[in-house]
Amino acid sequence: MLSIIVPVDIDSNIYYKESLKNFQKRKDVEIILVKQEEAFTRAERLNLGFHRSHGQLILFHHPRSKLPKDAIEFLILESTKKNRDLVWGGFVHKFDNDHIFLQWISFYSNYIRVRWKGIVYLDHCVFFSRELWTKDLSISYLFEDTELSYRFRKIKHPQLLPYQSLTSAHRFLKNGIFKQIILNFLLKIGFRLKLPSSFLFWLYQK
Repeated sequence: MLSIIVPVDIDSNIYYKESLKNFQKRKDVEIILVKQEEAFTRAERLNLGFHRSHGQLILFHHPRSKLPKDAIEFLILESTKKNRDLVWGGFVHKFDNDHIFLQWISFYSNYIRVRWKGIVYLDHCVFFSRELWTKDLSISYLFEDTELSYRFRKIKHPQLLPYQSLTSAHRFLKNGIFKQIILNFLLKIGFRLKLPSSFLFWLYQK
C-alpha cells in the first residue's frame, strides 16, 4: 500500500485535491489529511499522519503542489515490491508561473539542492520507505523537510523522479518575487544560526 499524507493548511489550496481525485476509492492507496485544527505546525501534522498510516511506502504531499496521475501510479507499483530500489526522494519541481526567477528557483532546487546537497523540500512531494522513519520530527515551525532530509541522506542520497510536482507560486506573487526570495534567504541563514523556529515562523508570516 501507498500512504499519502497531506498536512493541509488552507482548504482553498486545491492542488493536492487534483492529485488525489483519481485515488479516493483505491484499496492500494490510503489518503490521510491532517488539518491545522489537529496540530498547528506542519511537523506535528506530518508526525500524526505517519503514525496513522499503514503503507510500506509513504508520500508526504505538499498541499500547494500537484502530481500527475502517473507519478502516484508509479509509487503504488513500487509499494508492492519487496525489494525496492526506491528508498526516498521527490519529484521534479516547477512553479505554475513561468517568471524567469521562479524558473531559476526550480532549477536550483532540482539540480543543486536535491541532486547535489541531498535536501528535498516538501513542495517536491517527499516519498520514503517506511523503515527509514526511526523517530518523529522535531516540533519546529519551519524546515522540518530539511531535518527529514538530513536524517535520510545519511542512509542514501535522494532520488529525483522524472514526474513534475507543479507548485503554486501564490506566496511569491502575493508578497513580491524578489521580496520572497530575500526572505527565504534570511530564513535559511536563521536556520543555520539555530535561531528559534518560532521567531523564524513569525518572520515568515510577516
